[in-house]
Amino acid sequence: MPLFKSFSSFYEKSKNKEIVAGLSLISIAVLLNLVFGYFAMIFAFYLSFFKWDYIGEMQFVGLKNFAIVLRDLSRGLHGSYYLIAPFYTGLKNILIYTAIVVPVQTFLAIVLASFANQKIKGQQFFKVSYFLPATTSSVIISLIFIWLFMKNGFINYVFDLTVPGFQPIDWLNDKRYILLAISMVAIWGTSGHFMVSFLAAMQAIPKELYEAAMLDGAGPIRRFFFITIPMLRPMIVYVVVMGLIGALQMFDLAWVMAGASGGPGGAGYTVALDIYNEAFTRIRPGVAAAKSWFLFAIIFTTTYIFQKKYGRALR
Repeated sequence: MPLFKSFSSFYEKSKNKEIVAGLSLISIAVLLNLVFGYFAMIFAFYLSFFKWDYIGEMQFVGLKNFAIVLRDLSRGLHGSYYLIAPFYTGLKNILIYTAIVVPVQTFLAIVLASFANQKIKGQQFFKVSYFLPATTSSVIISLIFIWLFMKNGFINYVFDLTVPGFQPIDWLNDKRYILLAISMVAIWGTSGHFMVSFLAAMQAIPKELYEAAMLDGAGPIRRFFFITIPMLRPMIVYVVVMGLIGALQMFDLAWVMAGASGGPGGAGYTVALDIYNEAFTRIRPGVAAAKSWFLFAIIFTTTYIFQKKYGRALR
């Protein structure tokens, strides 16, 4: 009995030490999240009701900042120039960008995961190669692709070799192509990240399902569409939701490849760029905060509707 009590006391002390150690390890992350996450969000909501220039006193203006955003949207709907309606322009561009990037990156991630899941020679090399873009700074990637997208750059060179009668495209200085160029860079940089998620989900699928399908005469294509894809539905929902969140608030690629003004005709302008310009160029942090809450509402509504419609796959 004394031995049991000693062991129990030692176990309780060890358990308490583990709890303290665990709380200590996560405390920094929790603190940073509270300061730069929740506090920043609450302060942005508070700031959206004020006019301020970072130096003088904050002046309460009520819903005036939100009215500025609504007026911006109204002007854009009536065809005003993008400098007159920057938020509308950024919203239109980011919706087009999202419609391009999210489906393509999800499809490409599934394809890459399928190849990486095969038992072939050099499998680890392919896994690392696919994931490498996700580990590289998006700014560095953007700078490299600026060179590739030049009129006499490598991408036009490849098209010239493969497409008969191809005329070089000035990707980053033509408003018809700059958003497409940014989308291509985003797809290249993010597909490898989501590939890892799909690969983990594929490796968790019971092998017995594939063996039973093979006994029934199902080929690799039928097994992929009737076993792999249905079993991946929860992960597909997750990847699409994460892709929507990331795409709708895209900033870095547009900033580097299109500049603060969004490139020619504002074709590369985004909502996040507009929020940055409001806060640090036009010195209207209250308006920037109001626009950031509009963006939050758009992201929340979009992801909520998608999860509501397809969330049964997660149950």
